[in-house]
Amino acid sequence: MKKLLMALAVLCSVSAAHAELDYYAVLCAWAPGQIPSATSSEIWGFRGTLFYGDCLRMKGLDLATGANRTRERFDGLGIALVYNYANSLAGMELGFANVVDREAYGFQLGAWNHTGEGYGFQCGVVNTADYFAGLQLGLFNWANDLDGLQLGLINVVADQTLCVFPFLNIGF
Repeated sequence: MKKLLMALAVLCSVSAAHAELDYYAVLCAWAPGQIPSATSSEIWGFRGTLFYGDCLRMKGLDLATGANRTRERFDGLGIALVYNYANSLAGMELGFANVVDREAYGFQLGAWNHTGEGYGFQCGVVNTADYFAGLQLGLFNWANDLDGLQLGLINVVADQTLCVFPFLNIGF
């Protein structure tokens, strides 16, 4: 256990010494005690999180047994047992819940997936989007506006005259 803690301390020290805002690898247990701080960190490479990790921007592989949060843009693969959050996304999110506030380019896989503006593929029990271009595959799919296909038990496109369809909904 001492060796593991020492290795984590050395890795965090080496990554923190690289530059003021850029880090190649970050390991953390909980964001409030995270080094580097969440409000100033840009990670290019890998972040491993035990409970909750937070950063400004992330490019690379983001793994968490709990939750990942990226305050601005996330480019890469985010895997969390509980929750992935990003302001914008280019890549993939895999987790129980995946949320992107603004635009998402890529793939979301989870029980619940949400994006403000999505381009790509959502696969989950519940998929929601303000605007979606691509494929939503799930039990319940909802979008305000759709340029693509919804496959699921209940499919809703709020901006269409006939807005609810079972099994298949196409919007262009």
